[in-house]
Amino acid sequence: MKNSYWLIYGLMLLVARLGQLCFLYFMEMPTGGLIVDRWYRFFPHALVAEIGVVMALSLFGFLCTAFVRKELPRKIVAIAFVVVGVAHVWLNAGDDETMRWMGQHLSLSFFETYSNAASDLGLVGRIFVGGIDHFGVDIVWGLAVSAGLVLLYRKVFLSYCPNALSRRSMISMAVVTVLAVSGLTSRYWFAPSKMRWKRVAPFAWHVGEELAYKFSSLDRRPDYADGIALLGGDPKADYPFWHEVPGDSLNLKAFRNRPLDERPDIIFFTVETFRGWTADVRVEETCKRLPNICKLANSGLYFPNAHSVGYPSIEGFLGTMTGLWSHPRFTFLSDVPNTQMRALPDMLKDAGYHRMVLTATEPSFDNLNPWFERWFDYSEYKPENQHDVPIANRFRELYRERPGDKPLFFNWMSTSTHVPFTLPGEYGPTPKDPEVAYLRTMAYLDSAVGIVMDEIQKGPRANNTLIVLTGDHAFANKAQHEVPEFIGGAHDGYTWVPLIVAGPGIESGVVTVPVSHVDIGPTVLKYLGLELSNNFVGASLIEPAEKDSSSEETGFRVASCIPEVFSFRMDDATMRNRDYTFYVSMEDEKEWTVFGAMRTPDWDTSRPVEGFVTARRLTGVPAGAEETARKVRAAAFAWEHVVNLNKVMP
Repeated sequence: MKNSYWLIYGLMLLVARLGQLCFLYFMEMPTGGLIVDRWYRFFPHALVAEIGVVMALSLFGFLCTAFVRKELPRKIVAIAFVVVGVAHVWLNAGDDETMRWMGQHLSLSFFETYSNAASDLGLVGRIFVGGIDHFGVDIVWGLAVSAGLVLLYRKVFLSYCPNALSRRSMISMAVVTVLAVSGLTSRYWFAPSKMRWKRVAPFAWHVGEELAYKFSSLDRRPDYADGIALLGGDPKADYPFWHEVPGDSLNLKAFRNRPLDERPDIIFFTVETFRGWTADVRVEETCKRLPNICKLANSGLYFPNAHSVGYPSIEGFLGTMTGLWSHPRFTFLSDVPNTQMRALPDMLKDAGYHRMVLTATEPSFDNLNPWFERWFDYSEYKPENQHDVPIANRFRELYRERPGDKPLFFNWMSTSTHVPFTLPGEYGPTPKDPEVAYLRTMAYLDSAVGIVMDEIQKGPRANNTLIVLTGDHAFANKAQHEVPEFIGGAHDGYTWVPLIVAGPGIESGVVTVPVSHVDIGPTVLKYLGLELSNNFVGASLIEPAEKDSSSEETGFRVASCIPEVFSFRMDDATMRNRDYTFYVSMEDEKEWTVFGAMRTPDWDTSRPVEGFVTARRLTGVPAGAEETARKVRAAAFAWEHVVNLNKVMP
């Protein structure tokens, strides 16, 4: 046994991961059901890859101690590997939980984004309680394995001086070497698909790839111009998405000199986890559940097929506030925070707006504090207002206390529709069925929106207020996890949200073409009549309508030209237009698929959460699809290059 210490060490870590993988694949998800239906397509690949990692650790430990005879150095090395083993167990547990709750792996960018997440004790507490069974099993298992590693160190390792050349040691390490090499090369000989490998690859593999990327320089690819052109930028420009408008300062001065009645308020509702298919008010039952949101949608332009630039919430904030796409690999606002950009709140400050944000989730949870400080004159989070109705009532107070000599930009950010879909105690326990639980929080959210709308309508600025309502992102249901064509995490399950733009002069109607969060900034500027230099990558969703002969006022209608919609996440890209949706992998030029356009609620609307799976499947590949997929891939790399080189804005 003593001569097989490092083999035993590796086997203990393997047993730890075997148990954790069983918890991941065979215990229920927060949204109900298993993480995958066909576990046999994922579990074996994951286990073999984990064998490679733990046996590589074991082999490295053997090599570090094989020829060390002195007690102190051996003791230091042994302690170091006990610490590494314990860290390996707990980091993998965190990786598994992140996959269960957020559909992505734990990574360096995740740590950077959520390093202060525990400060929002209310939300963290609700998540922990909502998944107490899984968290509990993971914690007990982690403690047991950690104790086992310490016991192995104390009972075995310290009591012998290894003979690196003994026959038993050599056989033991030969076995470890074979297992390590086999596991670490399993990506190639086991040959899982690119999509499957992303899901099953060990935590250490993801971190290694991320470190390699951070320390590498990315050259401009030969297809850069094709990518920028598809995105709507100028491939010849040093800053391909910068729109220079002469006379910025004069335009701002003219706007500030307008009477207050000619400078509309802007009320921005950002709804947490607002699934577009569940919130589609074209469905009669949806309007019964969400009467206030339905009323708002009917009063202006309703875009049932809007999309966030990525996932999670911080990416929704990126798209709506900056008008930029997410980074294809990392979290933009956390990983590249020094990027030069001119966000919508920056422009509104220059235009004389008083900017406020009210949130039910502490901004440090998404590492938003620096941006709140930059983009708002007043931000507020209070632990006692951790649900939507309390912050709706708080809106009333702040709205009445607003400065009387400035127009208002107010961002109201909800949270109750965040998993695990809990409500205040007086509403009773959270239903076990995640579909029922989510629909209950949607109705609660709608009542909060009604409170805010009532306050606005009673105020003196009721007829001078632009209202924008959208979701920060969606959240994939169980059925969407099983779609083999869904590459990565930029598919509808994570990005599809509704969008409503309503205000005096805006014609009402339903616009079924896909639109994006990046179109919101240009739309607001168009409504205000402000022409400013900007880095927005989208386009205005409204344009001036012909003047009514009986009125001097200019109204707005839906824009005649709406560009393609892009989303990026986890090394993958999605492009949507009027006819098709393309899912493209950045890692493999052959890994792409295309779906048909989605215009009407043709999914199973009797199941508001689980009833939608994918957009319309095609019976054949449309002409030119392969070339389009190539260009979408080029677009992802081109945008990555622009952001990495800080070429968004001069």
